Amino acid sequence: MPKYDLETRKLAILMYKKTDYKVAVCKEFNISRVTLDAWIRLEEETGSLLPKAARNRGAPGHIRDWNEFQVFVKNTKFKNISDLVPLFEQRFSYPVSYAVLVRAIHVLGMRRRRGRFYS
Repeated sequence: MPKYDLETRKLAILMYKKTDYKVAVCKEFNISRVTLDAWIRLEEETGSLLPKAARNRGAPGHIRDWNEFQVFVKNTKFKNISDLVPLFEQRFSYPVSYAVLVRAIHVLGMRRRRGRFYS
């Protein structure tokens, strides 16, 4: 998805306000109708055409304290990594995704042995 500079956004909105004709604005600036509608909505909501700041969503992509995590994994018995997710969140007080735990377990060199606990 292409990023448009602030000047392009301002010119497109200015032309739209003058003509009140979205199709002509979209053709002139080679943008989609959805993009123009989003810019119009953004200006109405915020009074500016600066893009909204990105929000961090979901669990963090890393484990904050690697040494503490190693001790935690060594002392915790678990059959599946999915069993470890709530235990991790309870112990460390922040959420972490299943994929992060899978990667971390494999970095530690732990493998599943015939349906038994990881070791």
